[in-house]
Amino acid sequence: MKVRFAAWMTALAVTSLSSFASAQTREDSLSSSHRGKESPQNFAAELRFAAFTPDVDTDPNLGGHTPYKDTFGPNPRVLVGVELDWQVLRIPHLGTIGPGASAGYWKVSAPAPFEDMAMGLSGEQTSLEIFPFYAVIVLRADALWRELGVPLVPYGKIGLGYAIWRASNTLGTSNANGASGEGSSLGRQYALGLAFNLNPFDIYAAKTFDDSMGVNNSYIFGEWTRSDLDVGVGSASALRVGGTSWTFGLAFEF
Repeated sequence: MKVRFAAWMTALAVTSLSSFASAQTREDSLSSSHRGKESPQNFAAELRFAAFTPDVDTDPNLGGHTPYKDTFGPNPRVLVGVELDWQVLRIPHLGTIGPGASAGYWKVSAPAPFEDMAMGLSGEQTSLEIFPFYAVIVLRADALWRELGVPLVPYGKIGLGYAIWRASNTLGTSNANGASGEGSSLGRQYALGLAFNLNPFDIYAAKTFDDSMGVNNSYIFGEWTRSDLDVGVGSASALRVGGTSWTFGLAFEF
């Protein structure tokens, strides 16, 4: 009886060790299938959100008047945008550099005040829409992440901004005479930001994301953004629809 029990225990131990070794082999094989096979990285895409107020009231031609603030108030509204960057060149021990382009949308609406401010607000709605675009050169200094494993990527952008804007009331015009208020503005665009790499939170998921979708890195980011849109396109003066904002969002490199 003792002999049979010892033989049974020995068989159980051998089976358990064999199963563990097999599982370990499969795990090592699965892990090794990911190592050294990162997909090519050529682009970065961003989904962007900013609390934005245009610089309309900073125009010196207004003589200190603040028509934007008087109509829409001081609170910022959300600007939504997307950006696509082409990482043309990798600079050793620094990061990537290349061109980027963005498009966005922003709108504000409020009851229109009477010309005589003492009369308060009219029953008519007035609105301002802005469609901002820009083309920039982007430097992403990702050497901290790629070479040292620190999941922080500082970056900078500089280039040209352009915005189409439209001011209208309930009737679809910009004033009581039926004139259409629309135009475009041009100027400088620049930004400084810091991205935080999310890959370290789940290495296996990050590798699977790369294998299945070709996404090398996922980030959340914060960015100081400035656009000086003070040159009119097709007119002597421009509506100053640029401004300074803090931008946050998600970014993916692929």
